[in-house]
Amino acid sequence: MQTTPRVSIIVRTKNRPLFLKRALLDISAQIFSDVEILLVNDGGDPHEVDRIVELSPWKKRTTVIHNESSLGMENASNLAISRAQGEFICIHDDDDTWHARFLHACVEHLDEHPKDAAVGVRTEIIWERLEKDQIITEGREIAWPEIRAITFNALLRQNQAVPISCLYRASIIEQLGGFRADLPVVGDWDFHLRLARYHNFAFIDGMPLAFWHQRKGQTGVAGNSVIAMSGAHAYYDALVRREYLGDELSDNQVGQLLVQGAEFQFLRSELAMQMHLVRELSAQVTSLHTKLDEQSAHFNEQNNWLLHKADNASLYAVLRRLAKKLLRKGS
Repeated sequence: MQTTPRVSIIVRTKNRPLFLKRALLDISAQIFSDVEILLVNDGGDPHEVDRIVELSPWKKRTTVIHNESSLGMENASNLAISRAQGEFICIHDDDDTWHARFLHACVEHLDEHPKDAAVGVRTEIIWERLEKDQIITEGREIAWPEIRAITFNALLRQNQAVPISCLYRASIIEQLGGFRADLPVVGDWDFHLRLARYHNFAFIDGMPLAFWHQRKGQTGVAGNSVIAMSGAHAYYDALVRREYLGDELSDNQVGQLLVQGAEFQFLRSELAMQMHLVRELSAQVTSLHTKLDEQSAHFNEQNNWLLHKADNASLYAVLRRLAKKLLRKGS
């Protein structure tokens, strides 16, 4: 008897075979295995995708959806969501990865906290570059190290959870109407705003369980949208914010927003000035350290010279005493 999987994993890909291979291997390394994989090939080469899936350890759990032409990220997500059977849904983009305990930790949390609509985890950014057929890691850093919770107020400032970091209840995604298909980017941020506005968005702190891979200067197919499409991100970020303001603002409300905007610009200017002073002080401290190092080196050199002279003087005194003894014996 076939049972319904608890988790539906959505993978979006398009002509990125190197990343897709890594993603499918990464998913199969999860210690939680009650899953299905819905792989959306959004307008890429179908034969290449089928070949990679055939080599995947979890190929029997994988359903491939081939789009003849690209529908865009959020349309691809919604298409897979419409076919998902799991109680929980997550989006594993083809260029990101998880810790092996990601699903286990997230499912366990949502099972123990039935009022939570979704859960995010501590996330680490992995900086990498492509070199022929290899992915080279260049560095790592924690994304948003300051956060201890995911809140609506914090999300108003910026998105603090990317798709690879989250597990959602399927019922909540359906209730919220899925992802906005008219947003080519920032669709996850818009969805998180709607989710956190009405529901609890939990957070698992501690060691990173999700890894958000980024490639500086990489454009085209291999690019990460946050970097390769930074202009689009800025535009649609502003668009979403304007839509939330609505069209019924009074003159007084607009005035308050203008005052807040002016205050923000003032604070930003003050911060820039303070940062400039910090950089100047840092340069002065570095210069003092350099001078101290030079003086210390000179002192060590003088000290070594004096010790050498003292050693020579002691040796000379010993030789003189020995010579006197020999002379006395000879006489």
